[in-house]
Amino acid sequence: MISYQLALLLLCLACYLLATCAYLAALKRGARAALAGRLLVITGWLIQTGVLALRWQAADFLPVTNLFSTQFFFSWSLVATFVYFDLRYRTGATGLFVMFVNLALFASFLPRDPKLPVLIPSLDTPLFTLHIIFSFFGYAMFAMAFSLGGLYLWQRFRPVGLLPDLVQLRRLNEEAILVGFLSFTACMVFGGIWAWVAWGTWFSFNIKSLWSFIVWLFYAGMCHAKFVRRWQGTGYALLSILGFGVVLFTYLGIGLLLESNHPLE
Repeated sequence: MISYQLALLLLCLACYLLATCAYLAALKRGARAALAGRLLVITGWLIQTGVLALRWQAADFLPVTNLFSTQFFFSWSLVATFVYFDLRYRTGATGLFVMFVNLALFASFLPRDPKLPVLIPSLDTPLFTLHIIFSFFGYAMFAMAFSLGGLYLWQRFRPVGLLPDLVQLRRLNEEAILVGFLSFTACMVFGGIWAWVAWGTWFSFNIKSLWSFIVWLFYAGMCHAKFVRRWQGTGYALLSILGFGVVLFTYLGIGLLLESNHPLE
């Protein structure tokens, strides 16, 4: 176990907490506070990247085989997704909503056991690594869309001048959904190939796989819904929020509330 892992994670958490405060201040003070928030988020993400690299080196595989590790990787992917949107579009105080989701992930995984379990033979393949990476980047994009959907509703009913306008929020939401869907599609493809190599079947009819397919169908529908006028704007924002609820149930609800023979349960 990495002896200074907890100290680095607490430092990372401090950066994210300060970034949240900066984004709150940006709602009133504007660009300077948003810039401070951006720098704090990037600093926290670089520290988190260092922890991920150390854990990967210590385990000799991508460490995502228990709930601490998957939530940690989910958090890392979510912040990476936000940094991409913020650097490309200068989304500013929209980071407030993303940081709330990220802090919830930290609150969930920090009390858990950070040990690195032994990798079972069926997971010891690059196909597993690709399956996981694309899966969690898809989840992160869907979480970003959830945040943008919530922000869209906020701007629609209680507009704030220092936040992006409704048109930009709609476009960002649609991009997050599309990129997330493409990433999750790659996850499903690599997962199918991995299942064939490991067990001789493309699809295992366990509850986790079935709900993953439901997630894929839901967001496939969302990619088409943006062309339907009645689902544009508020309807699309509500679907983004509902979809992330389906994602959370698939990711956490099944593992915690139900039984599954999925290899990561």
